[in-house]
Amino acid sequence: MRPIHVRIIIRNFLNDMVRKTPERRRYSSWNAAVRAAKTNYEYDRLTRFRIERSKGILGEEERYVNPPVEISEILTSGEGDFVDFGGSAGEASAVLKRRFPMWSFTVVETPSIAKSAASMRPEITFSETLPDSMTVFYSSGTLQYLEDPYGLWAEALRKTIGYAFLARNAFSETQSFRVQHSMLFDNGAGPIPEGFENAVTRYPHRTISEGKLVQIAEENGFELAQRFPDRNSGLAQGAADMYGADLLFRRI
Repeated sequence: MRPIHVRIIIRNFLNDMVRKTPERRRYSSWNAAVRAAKTNYEYDRLTRFRIERSKGILGEEERYVNPPVEISEILTSGEGDFVDFGGSAGEASAVLKRRFPMWSFTVVETPSIAKSAASMRPEITFSETLPDSMTVFYSSGTLQYLEDPYGLWAEALRKTIGYAFLARNAFSETQSFRVQHSMLFDNGAGPIPEGFENAVTRYPHRTISEGKLVQIAEENGFELAQRFPDRNSGLAQGAADMYGADLLFRRI
């Protein structure tokens, strides 16, 4: 029987603690959380891992990624421009593109991810900024990692002519800022690529006010068409003061 190295035992113990223990400390501002985290979604190791992992599921994205059924229902009704804000390397857009080839798909991401993913899925447009106009705006689990989510939301609505869908949200009417801890291998989907260690990653995280999102939508000519409660996959583990819900808005 091979001996188990004590370093492996310690590493596995620490990894398990990271998964089970949420970051309970709150910070006074977003910038304070950024300073405490020391890394963010632009972190080079995280970007390289997400890109390499995504390469492993090219052509097989349906096995690992399942966009909300409500999105498919919207896209069935016609054709237009679909924008996935924070859509990583375009896995969800690739799935939707095969199902709805008449639609065009744009993923808005960090500069490093957009540059790296562009050649990997040429059927998808990658950009660092929102386009001037879109039929459907979609964002999943992203607003809570932005310094100014409300400004981005308002900008997106001004440019959207059809629907806006927000999924995997971290809602709370009490504003709070934290540092989220997760393991590197918890990011993305598919087989783990070689050459990476499952290290702890840290990035700033904030709560979002559902009421404020609805108010901004109404001010920009949208109505809340459907609300899907208890969709909690976007919550930080163990965060008892947050709740999840998906929101579908329609331009009036």
